[in-house]
Amino acid sequence: MSEGTSGDREAPGRIERALTALVFAVSRNPWLTLGLAAALTALSVIYSQQTIRINSDDSALISQDEPFRKEYQAFIDVFPQFDETTVIVITSDSIDRAEEAVNSMTEALIRRTDLVDTVYSPSADPFFEDHALLYLDAPDLEDVIDRLAEAQPALTALAEDPSLRGLMGELQLSVEQLLEGEELPPGFARMADRISEVSESLLAGQPRSISWADEFLDQEGEVYRIIIVQGRKNFEEEISTSKLIGEIRSMGESLQLTPENGVRLRLTGMVPLAHDELETLQSGLSLALLISLSLLTVILGFGVRSLRIIVSTLVTLLASLTWTTAWAMLSVGEFNLISAAFAVLMIGLGVDFAIHIGLRYEEESRQSRSVPEALSRAGGKAGPSVALCALTSAIGFLSFVPTPYPGLASLGIIAGGGMFISLIATLTVFPALLALMRPPTPKQMGGVPLLARLYPGVERWAGTIVLVAAIVGGAAVGLATQMKFDFSTLSMRDPDSESMRTLKDLQSEEIVTDYSATVIAKDRAAAEALAIELEALEGVLEARPPSWYVAGDQENKLFMIEDAAFFLESILNPPPPVAPPSDAQRLEAVEDLRAAIAQLPRGHELDPAWQSARRLGAVLDRLAAQPNPSASAVRLEKLVVNDLEERIEWIGRAVTVDGVAFEDLPAELRRRSVSPDGLARIAVLPVEDVRDADALGRFVTAVAEVAPHATGRPAVEAGIGRVVVLTFRIAIGITLVLVFSILVLSLRSLFDALLVLLPITLAAMMTTATGVLIDMPFNMTNVVVIPLIMGLGIDNGIHVFFRFRGGESLEAMMTSSTPRAVLLSAMTTLAAFGALAVSGHPGMHSIGVLLSFAVIYLIVCTLVVLPAMLALSARRG
Repeated sequence: MSEGTSGDREAPGRIERALTALVFAVSRNPWLTLGLAAALTALSVIYSQQTIRINSDDSALISQDEPFRKEYQAFIDVFPQFDETTVIVITSDSIDRAEEAVNSMTEALIRRTDLVDTVYSPSADPFFEDHALLYLDAPDLEDVIDRLAEAQPALTALAEDPSLRGLMGELQLSVEQLLEGEELPPGFARMADRISEVSESLLAGQPRSISWADEFLDQEGEVYRIIIVQGRKNFEEEISTSKLIGEIRSMGESLQLTPENGVRLRLTGMVPLAHDELETLQSGLSLALLISLSLLTVILGFGVRSLRIIVSTLVTLLASLTWTTAWAMLSVGEFNLISAAFAVLMIGLGVDFAIHIGLRYEEESRQSRSVPEALSRAGGKAGPSVALCALTSAIGFLSFVPTPYPGLASLGIIAGGGMFISLIATLTVFPALLALMRPPTPKQMGGVPLLARLYPGVERWAGTIVLVAAIVGGAAVGLATQMKFDFSTLSMRDPDSESMRTLKDLQSEEIVTDYSATVIAKDRAAAEALAIELEALEGVLEARPPSWYVAGDQENKLFMIEDAAFFLESILNPPPPVAPPSDAQRLEAVEDLRAAIAQLPRGHELDPAWQSARRLGAVLDRLAAQPNPSASAVRLEKLVVNDLEERIEWIGRAVTVDGVAFEDLPAELRRRSVSPDGLARIAVLPVEDVRDADALGRFVTAVAEVAPHATGRPAVEAGIGRVVVLTFRIAIGITLVLVFSILVLSLRSLFDALLVLLPITLAAMMTTATGVLIDMPFNMTNVVVIPLIMGLGIDNGIHVFFRFRGGESLEAMMTSSTPRAVLLSAMTTLAAFGALAVSGHPGMHSIGVLLSFAVIYLIVCTLVVLPAMLALSARRG
């Protein structure tokens, strides 16, 4: 041992005597102690129930004084429409169904003034419906006009006779042309196939009407429509925004916006993302709490083997949790997405103190001492190291308080205070409970410690163990330098949640989301020039200034639309419609078409038009064979004609539009593009998927080259990344300096302090290297890992070193209760952190995984590497 060992007993002696006296007084007055503890617990429960709350706003995790926060707030001040929005995404394979759904949902939301503040539904505005053709790209517009030309004969017939009779008659004329040796009209096959599909759906009992909008616009794939809502959101609710989201879903169900009806309603945006994250966090923490308590009980049962100590430990833990919850509300006022994990951390850490005191009490009881005497000696002998561990553990948490990361600072205040609260409970409630019970029986105290078998190997191979540890440490340091920080808040959210999957879909559809960058220009002209520069950047897919919402290439497209209006004249201005057909006339029209198709000669199997004609004939044969063919014909007519009259009116409006300028756009769209004082907004879309932190970083860096004050979620999250890195460095520095200083002061030896610290540093490097190997980077949540390892890992080293320095040999130390207590403490901590690993919340999951590895490494470093270093130190005097 070091030279200063023999002269450093005075201060620890005073602490030992004080703790001995405290525990002795408690053990002589257990009922008084427990009565006071019960009263404090009851008051804590009442206070916590009245004040407890969880803030799910992840923006509150970072100081609002950061420059990137101020820039984002300046943007929100100018465009408040973009603050805390819920995006309702409605998709369907039919334009008609999608538009009907979005219109009905918009109307329902507007009526709910008690639920929402603003509703913005761009597709519900008639402007875009009337100018739909003008907003198509020129090639797509040409395709639409070609389809209208192909359908012109059928549409003309239906305009004159909007019935099954009119449509069947037109198809019959086409078939008769084919019989006379002429070619079928270009649109025959398409129309015949649609009539066949509708008839087949009717015969199958799942009738589906023709969507004439889909026919005109040749819709393929899903149609996306969005509604942007700002609700009366309160992050301080137990489940944030649950009412808003629940009501929106209920409205969707009442409007039958379900997959069974061909419509899918999903939610994304910052509000649903935060809501889903909080639900994942709460369910994950509840499961982790249950698992950790169960594992804790099992580990204590096998490791302690004393029901009295186990019960006392669990009761002490419950009191600690209750007091710490009240302390959290008193000191911080709320839990956030990070500090909500304190309970699981307290289970793993708070029980350690009781284990060391309890096993030392068991050891002292072997000397046939009375219960008060054994308890007081256990408190005096193990108490100083336990108190020092509480201090170093608290430092690991409190090191986050002076950082620019309020989210972690809150956890530091709560858990740091919780360490001292657990120490107080361990020195009062725990011995008071044991004082009311019989001492451990000889059977419970007997047996050779399993860990004592490590001693011969550690003693014999001490040099080899230290050499291997040095080699592993060097390799771990090399790997640790490759550790990355994932600063994206999206990485802390469940990728399989609805809000995350919907966000990905919107990004793939190139629809602007909260994860597009935002650039503010002084006016529209400046925005145009800046957008050109932004679009030239490698990482930018598209930059959308206010003029982006004005249709481009208008002169060419208006000329094409004018041509379409000319050949559609017979549809837009038909003669007066004929009288509706009777049932007999409908059936007659169907029979005439069936007869014409039946006359088609065999062959032409490879001709699509002939195949379509024969398919239609076969379906009409089945329709005619129905028990009531007249009723079937009426139903078929409704499915075919459907909203044709409305769509023809729409064509009339769409082909008679004039050119559009920015001033002609809907007022709400203009307000979302240009502020009242003339500031213009540019939305910048990324090329890569910004859910990946590296991709997000590249995107933000590229945009900043042209627009240094760009904001939006990408810029905010990049700023958060810088804060996280700075926080990590500050916390590590504080923890190392304070813990090392406390070790030097406590051990009165620089060499001994290094001896305790080096194995813990090895465990920290191995944990970081493991994160690199399993591709689990540091993020906004698990950045606590390394400071916690330094703070918590010191605990085990202190217990081992204090026992060794207490005048015992290495062999005596290895066969004492200390290694067993260290192992049990580590196992209970592993149980708590391992339980976090099963959480569905990626942030909590990563904490659980990394800290689980850390605890395993700490066990090896404390019970193998540190004793080997002590053995070498003892050999060299």
